[in-house]
Amino acid sequence: MMKRIFYFFALLLCVACSDDEQFTTSRSDVLTLPSDTLKMDTIFSGIGSATYTFWIHNDNKKALRVNDIRLSDPSKGFRVNVDGEYLNPSISGLEVLGEDSLLVFVELTPQATGKVEPQPIDEQLVFTLESGVEQHVKLRAWAWDAERWENKTVTADEEVTSQRPILVYGTLTVAKDATLRLQGTTLFFHEGAGIDVLGTLQAEDATLRGDRLDDMFSYLPYDHVSGQWKGISVKEEARCLMVGCDVHGANDAIVAAEGSLLSLTRTVVHNSEGNGIDATGAEVTLDYCQLSNAEGSLLTVANSHLTLTQCTLAQYYPFAYRDVALSLKQGTTYNIEKLLLAGYEETLIATEEGVEKLPEESYFVAKKEDFVLIDEDNLVYDFHLKPDSEAVGFGCY
Repeated sequence: MMKRIFYFFALLLCVACSDDEQFTTSRSDVLTLPSDTLKMDTIFSGIGSATYTFWIHNDNKKALRVNDIRLSDPSKGFRVNVDGEYLNPSISGLEVLGEDSLLVFVELTPQATGKVEPQPIDEQLVFTLESGVEQHVKLRAWAWDAERWENKTVTADEEVTSQRPILVYGTLTVAKDATLRLQGTTLFFHEGAGIDVLGTLQAEDATLRGDRLDDMFSYLPYDHVSGQWKGISVKEEARCLMVGCDVHGANDAIVAAEGSLLSLTRTVVHNSEGNGIDATGAEVTLDYCQLSNAEGSLLTVANSHLTLTQCTLAQYYPFAYRDVALSLKQGTTYNIEKLLLAGYEETLIATEEGVEKLPEESYFVAKKEDFVLIDEDNLVYDFHLKPDSEAVGFGCY
């Protein structure tokens, strides 16, 4: 009896194996592609992209032979790996069993385009089946030419008005007695990169942010994630002057040391993994500025003089325990007018012993409902006040 059972199951196994090895050449039996286009992000020219993946399925009962997998133009800089094998320049004789699948990995290092604006790059990944049927997945990305600074030191006065983005690797140093002027440009900082100011940094209508242009998750761009770069360190006796700037996604966004001068006007400091602004023994002047979302304090000052006029401090940092919006430490004097504070009840103001409490008439505490948008699921914020808010007249908007 046991022998009969054994032979029965052996027969079933042979039949199953036989089914798997049956290949179809019918032109109606094709691969199932996820979509006709794989859309990638904007990628700096000469810099490798993140890795993108997608699955290709054989939903047929019988197996398919793929005679050839290739790129229509391998010179565009795409790199493709299918089922663990790179196209070099193609793959041939690949078999996909019935109701099985292949995992495809795609990367891109685009060439320089010679253009100021990002330029589209289109490519076709072509699958030729044994039946002669050709199937295509369009690969689409955008290449953006950028200037690259690596451990750059500014030793003499320099003005930068580049329309192209500037990629910063390592430390950008402004030497003592030198002035770096940034005018209407964007600096993209690689992980761990930052600015050390020993002389003077002047910036107008400039953006300072991390260099990741892709997404951490489908709903979350890396640009909405804190801690992407080191931040700005204003050393002893140095100066940092900003007008109409945007500094976001840093560790400690701005640290001002003893004897330094920090002056910000109409400037946003947003989404810091440490403190937004941390000043010790400095002269700090903030006019019509937005400081928002930090794991540490939005603004912490010690042994400094602070002038704060028509600023918005909104503390809705979403990732971890968050510190207060405003921390006034020992030795600090201040002049504060029309300050708008917002956040959770325990994250508004901390005043150390010996520092005068804020007069109630100098600030207004807003609620989430007062702002145009606070989307804590997708980490999208607009701290402009609604026209009917009671907070109108306080803060920077």
